[in-house]
Amino acid sequence: MSIATLMIAGSEHDADMLYISGLFVPDPFIAIEIDKQWHGLFSPLEVDRAGKRSKFDHVHLDTIWREKAKHNQWGSGLAAAAAAFLKEQGISQIHVPGHFSLRDAEQLRGWGFQVEAVQGALFESRIVKNETEIQHLAKAERLTKNAMRQAEKFLAECVIGHDGILLHADCPGKIKSKHLRSIIETYLIQNGAMPAHTIVACGKESADPHNIGQGFLRAHQPIIVDIFPRVLASGYWGDMTRTYVKGKAPNEIKKLYQTVKEGQDIGLDMVTDGIAGADIHRAITTHFDKQGFKTGTIRGKQGGFFHGTGHGVGLEIHEAPRVSTSPDILKSGHVITIEPGLYYPHLGGVRIEDMVVVHKEGHTNLTQHKRKLEIK
Repeated sequence: MSIATLMIAGSEHDADMLYISGLFVPDPFIAIEIDKQWHGLFSPLEVDRAGKRSKFDHVHLDTIWREKAKHNQWGSGLAAAAAAFLKEQGISQIHVPGHFSLRDAEQLRGWGFQVEAVQGALFESRIVKNETEIQHLAKAERLTKNAMRQAEKFLAECVIGHDGILLHADCPGKIKSKHLRSIIETYLIQNGAMPAHTIVACGKESADPHNIGQGFLRAHQPIIVDIFPRVLASGYWGDMTRTYVKGKAPNEIKKLYQTVKEGQDIGLDMVTDGIAGADIHRAITTHFDKQGFKTGTIRGKQGGFFHGTGHGVGLEIHEAPRVSTSPDILKSGHVITIEPGLYYPHLGGVRIEDMVVVHKEGHTNLTQHKRKLEIK
């Protein structure tokens, strides 16, 4: 007896649904795989567009299946429509993704179906990118890099106020993180990409890796700029981080930056098919330790290198594989980041991030952007 795979979700926010359908749909719809054939069940609003543009082998209007579900006294929801379709195909066993709705799963079981959640990735093929996907990711990273150039240009145009806070001729008052974030995100939106919580964190704020930054941008202090937009046309993401100092960096920040830069070089040099991500992460951590930058609790806060070295990028900004303490092995076609960082509450933080494609021997760097600390 065949086992079907069932998904119920909108493809705007569910990467697996977008991957299998190839179509952006904001509202939930049904995708069912039976004997390696994918069926999409759509509302009258979406069915004609899906028939022309989706990747499904078969596209169906869901209305008839909603009516059959009502006849079975199952109601008219999407789970009921999917159940009616599956019953018609003689299917009683279903695999669903791990995040599948508990309510829908319980309903399906109540209607006589065996429902089992898939362990791990629903589509292993999503992890290894094909040439078309790599082109989408390369385009996303080019936009990301161009947005970073806008940030560099803005910082170069700033002058240092008497109190050390940056000033810019086009902005009234003193410059805050939001002003530089607006420059970056406006560029991305104008070029077909949607920014997501762009990080512009200065000074002490930069010691918290996911602090997007709220305060003033000050001279002679580290400013972490982390840009990760999603290209609207394809759904693929870019990801890139640089750390800058406007003016003159203190010696302790220079040493921090040089150590992170060396750590990234160690990581990039190790990227190749067949290597364990944990080995890359361990090599960078060892280098940091040897340079005197330990990881642990400092003054009641996390300090050092306390996040993973990298992650996969695709239809999600964070996806498999992981370059961290996890056991993931890199394979040709993986697209990952290498983004070591060091963070100390009394100094601030430094992070440098590039996005690369893993090959049989080595990698291709999609970011290809200079690493320069000081902006005069």
